[in-house]
Amino acid sequence: MEIFIFLTCHQVSFDNTVNSEINSRGASMPENSVLIVDSDPAIKDTATWLKGAGFRVATAATGEEALNLIDNQDFSVMLLDMRLPGKHGLGVLREAKVKRPWLQTIVTTDHPSVESATEALRQGAVDYLVKPISPQDLSQLIKDTIKSASRQKTTTIQIKAKSTPNKILPLATFVINRDSLKNMVNTLINEREAIGVKAKQGKFAYGKIKGFDELTLDYDVTVNPPTVFFIPACETILHYKMGDNPEINPVTNTTPRVLIGVHPDDINAINLLDEVFMTNNPDPNYTARRENTLIIGVDVMTPQPASFAPSMGAHTADNGFDLLLTDIGNANYMVTVGSEAGAQTLARYAQVREPTVAEMARQRQLRDEALGKYRLFLDMPRDKIPNLLDNNYDNPYWASRSEVCLNCGSCIMVCPTCFCFDVQDDVSLNMVDGERIRKPDGCMLVDFSRVAAGANFRGDKLSRFRHRMYHKGKYILDRYGKFGCVGCGRCSIACLAEIASPLEAYNAIAASEKTKEKARRTVTNTRPQTELYLPHLAKIEKITSLSSREKLFEFRLKDNNKLGHRPGQFIEVYVFGIGESPISLSSSPTRDHTFEVAVRNVGNVTGALHRLEEGASVGIRGPFGNGFPLEQMEGKSILFIAGGIGIFPLRSLIQYVIDRRDSYGKINLLFGTRSPAERIFAEEMEQWAAAPNFTFLETVDKGDESWTGNVGVITTLIPKIQFNPRNTVAIVVGPPIMYRFVINELKKRDISDDNIIVSLERKMKCGVGKCGNCQINGVYVCQEGPVFSMTQLRTLREAI
Repeated sequence: MEIFIFLTCHQVSFDNTVNSEINSRGASMPENSVLIVDSDPAIKDTATWLKGAGFRVATAATGEEALNLIDNQDFSVMLLDMRLPGKHGLGVLREAKVKRPWLQTIVTTDHPSVESATEALRQGAVDYLVKPISPQDLSQLIKDTIKSASRQKTTTIQIKAKSTPNKILPLATFVINRDSLKNMVNTLINEREAIGVKAKQGKFAYGKIKGFDELTLDYDVTVNPPTVFFIPACETILHYKMGDNPEINPVTNTTPRVLIGVHPDDINAINLLDEVFMTNNPDPNYTARRENTLIIGVDVMTPQPASFAPSMGAHTADNGFDLLLTDIGNANYMVTVGSEAGAQTLARYAQVREPTVAEMARQRQLRDEALGKYRLFLDMPRDKIPNLLDNNYDNPYWASRSEVCLNCGSCIMVCPTCFCFDVQDDVSLNMVDGERIRKPDGCMLVDFSRVAAGANFRGDKLSRFRHRMYHKGKYILDRYGKFGCVGCGRCSIACLAEIASPLEAYNAIAASEKTKEKARRTVTNTRPQTELYLPHLAKIEKITSLSSREKLFEFRLKDNNKLGHRPGQFIEVYVFGIGESPISLSSSPTRDHTFEVAVRNVGNVTGALHRLEEGASVGIRGPFGNGFPLEQMEGKSILFIAGGIGIFPLRSLIQYVIDRRDSYGKINLLFGTRSPAERIFAEEMEQWAAAPNFTFLETVDKGDESWTGNVGVITTLIPKIQFNPRNTVAIVVGPPIMYRFVINELKKRDISDDNIIVSLERKMKCGVGKCGNCQINGVYVCQEGPVFSMTQLRTLREAI
């Protein structure tokens, strides 16, 4: 039986059209009529001008008022401001398109952003204008828009709803009945590990399913996010074997899997993880799981009361799924195909047909009804959040709300967008082999930012609480172009202290601050590495004792290749069965095929490294980081200032400069330690001082009977040297407490921020911008650092 449906609409086409007839516009619409929706009192002048230009003009100060007018009257063009009291401009646009699909809408704003422009055009706006707009230009644009719209005729289309489509393609939508869906799911269960949403004690959670009937497809939110199946609670990333012939092998085992019942907000969270783990420095373990997982999503019909997904633009999903279901009733589902894999799945396992116009309208109606059920919203457009945070780093809100934090980490455990991790080594009982294990970690945990020497750069509740909110609303957006919050509401449900909701934080801050600047995105191109976490074997060629706590290790890669580093970079040194530690390189790349690191014994890995003997094997990853600005330094005088073991990374640069002595001007080296017994590389420094035009001064905080040199902190040496501040680059490396005092002295000598360079220490686990441990505000030290100019650090409040 063939079903014939006749529809009159504007700008519509279907692949299954049997015949069409072009008619004149069916709807009654006054020519040259304009609806201006804007709360700015100055809009009255614009309305007067347009009336004088021959347009029929109506005005509305709110979105609600505009929609009431649209219910009772048609217009040629709607001039819609983005920022309105009450309903936001994009919400008005969305509802207006449902009511009057042919209405031509021009969006205006005095707070532009790429994100809002893209969203407006996606929802059907014909143009996006930045205020102020001259009346003449606006008048002409409206005329052109009306003229263009008048050429778009209404098409009367005859549609046949067939039992099956000719071909199933990505981005197409079909209808599948419940029996066919059940058969498809059960077939997939026989082929793959199946994870679906199941009801458990009045709540919902993802878990393994054995049959379709276990599934719950109409639910509000799951306790656990689906992303735990891409970032598991514990996974092995390396196997190793110790002994005379050590081996290290990556582990990327994965199981073909299907995730069923994923909501759009969680699909958007997975899209973010794809950006994090599959673009720059692709993560082999995540990529393997992601590429072997089918995602069958389902539209939210009953939102969780704590959700604010629409405010984050995450209540719908345009991509990131293979199939997306919408329950339209009568045991039928609309199924949208999101990928080639989804198309193949439907073609192989399901019987589908093309939807009728009534079914398509029903899908839109249900989605609109679901949208109306959300109760929590941001008090500002989400593209204003980054600038809001920029202006409120010291807002008292952070201190007052963080006081009750329990440091439990519940918020990060249930968050679908949290991706930070830790790595640990697990040695077998035979003490011969073992494995490297990766586990989720998070910035709300006390030890997340604690470095080997004991310093914790985010040691108080305030800084951790604030960092999480900045991470969600700004730092991830700056780096990956997507917000780090999808508005699922899980964190606010899980938080016993009731402080975890980003919505509450952003609205509270917005209540005391108005924002104007658009959101920005900064994506750094980083070095790709195929075997991301696989160390390269190296042999300890030589060990030199520097003091009771410090040793110098000389390594050679087993393949005899050069490391290829820049002064200032670091490597991850892997001791079998113990773990990895980030260590700055202490030798110049200008010197043979070996490389050196100086290491203080302060932790498990460095302690194990100190116990190794010459000839032992270790693993090396890297080099990582940016290194010192060699190009900026060429032709200039150099002032090196090293405090304590800050000489370790500086040694690499000093050697490099001496080996290329003709490329630099005068060199000053200032070195300070706490006592004469802690002087390191003393003999080598004397040799450096013999180089042409090289001045070396040193001091100790507290001398002894043997010490005849300067006594005092390192800043007492700065007045003793002469340099031209306009032609001098100062390189400062030492303990964090030293930086502020040294930098203040350098500023007194008129050295610019661009020419003051520092190297920062942070806890690191991956070296490739994934684990999150080394993050300073929105910057990853292992990628953008560890070397920074003071110009850069002025914008990083957590840095020093």
